[in-house]
Amino acid sequence: MTFLNTVRFIQTASITLAEASMLGFYARRSMPSTYNRPFKARSNSESATDHAEIRSFGRSLPMLLMRAREAVMQRFRPHLRDHDVTEQQWRILRVLAEQKTADMLDLSVRCSIQPPSLSRTIPLLEERGLVLRSTDSGDQRRTLVSLTAQGRSLFRTMSAESARIYANLESDIGTKRLAELYRVLDDLIAVAEGDGSGGSEQEE
Repeated sequence: MTFLNTVRFIQTASITLAEASMLGFYARRSMPSTYNRPFKARSNSESATDHAEIRSFGRSLPMLLMRAREAVMQRFRPHLRDHDVTEQQWRILRVLAEQKTADMLDLSVRCSIQPPSLSRTIPLLEERGLVLRSTDSGDQRRTLVSLTAQGRSLFRTMSAESARIYANLESDIGTKRLAELYRVLDDLIAVAEGDGSGGSEQEE
């Protein structure tokens, strides 16, 4: 390489480096401050799982469970609408049909309904003559809820149709697979609730 060519090469390289430096400067200014922090090398003590990439949204377990619930409830909602019963109200009727009498706190937990929402729902069922509220004779602070004769009659009518919907679902997915699904869900609930980080009951 001649001396003249060497000088031209150095000049070109200098311009390129200067341009790159300016581009880097403007790029850093346009980025959020969190991106301008110096790179911190991972220590040997840090676990590789701390930096694992999040799974795709399609494989998000909470989302899959929500989608599964919506898919199943699509089969039940027309049946509920026919009787002018909401999903929350049907849960209440089902629990009271099995348990006969429950206080508001127990009912809230078993139905997965937040207490404020339950306090609004019970009077609506009472106005329709489906449930009855009473005060616990041993503890005046406890409000007990039970089904009326009309409520039990409605439950018997609705449960017959509900059983047919369940039978169709079992036929579609298969008896063994449905039983395995119940088992896995029970295990998941036990494990998730056992870690002590569970939040409040779901609100709908």
